[in-house]
Amino acid sequence: MLFSEKEKHFHHLGLSNSSLNWSRHLLMQRSQVTSLFGADALWRKGYTGAKVKMAIFDTRIPTDHPHFRNIKERTNWTKEDTLNDNLGHGTFVAGVIAGEDAECLGFAPDTEIYAFRVFTDAQVSYTSWFLDAFNYAIAINMDVLNLSIGGPDYLDLPFVEKVWEITANNIIMVSAIGNDGPLYGTLNNPADQSDVIGVGGIDYSDHIASFSSRGMSTWEIPHGYGRVKPDVVAYGREIMGSKISTGCKQLSGTSVASPVVAGVVCLLVSIIPENRRKEIPDHPTQMIVFFSLPSVARLEWVRRFLSHH
Repeated sequence: MLFSEKEKHFHHLGLSNSSLNWSRHLLMQRSQVTSLFGADALWRKGYTGAKVKMAIFDTRIPTDHPHFRNIKERTNWTKEDTLNDNLGHGTFVAGVIAGEDAECLGFAPDTEIYAFRVFTDAQVSYTSWFLDAFNYAIAINMDVLNLSIGGPDYLDLPFVEKVWEITANNIIMVSAIGNDGPLYGTLNNPADQSDVIGVGGIDYSDHIASFSSRGMSTWEIPHGYGRVKPDVVAYGREIMGSKISTGCKQLSGTSVASPVVAGVVCLLVSIIPENRRKEIPDHPTQMIVFFSLPSVARLEWVRRFLSHH
């Protein structure tokens, strides 16, 4: 199931002109989430996600959308005979990762986008659709895979095992932890799995967003013990992304925070020479440590890594 999200709109608060101008400036800074992560420092060095293969499992992306420069393939794994995104969820997610509109910039505009339609317009999906799509993602050698979706079905063993296969093939999987907070024990699958980067949401005060799921994982019990999740948090309130046809809009939710992290990962993977990318840390914890470093430190880490291998 897709996580529920609420679209945000600006409204006039009756402020003075000076206050209103300051507020607009602040909102603009916040909407450009890329600047909060220092993405522009890597852009200036020529790293923009080039030749990184990004799989987006969602509701698709419209053909010839003006915000995307490098959509490589659009595939449909549902029973519906369409490649369009009639909900806008997949288009928004893709915009956060790789959009190039000035109002809602993505992190890695040159990333190669592979859009997998795994949900119908009624937001229905089946495990078999995911299994087929996962197999194809493995076959065409994806680098990163984003799932801004999830559910409580951690006992769906075919799905869980296929996720293990995905990560065993050195595909970095990033997934939203869920919008079932603030209660503990509300984690969603597959973000609750140890081999997946589970992403929670924070607001612009750097506080955990009330909607963000959290707590200990339960899928290993009784054979193991719970793991604290999410693995990492990112801004997930009032993030700007692409509309279905043109223009930008704001959304909130861990569905939004997940592509923020996926976009950062794509940008960082592009630093590594293409023939060396499968050698980077493939465990989620190592990857989290990697992209939590300042951009300059990450670049130095990459240089040292390459000089010793």
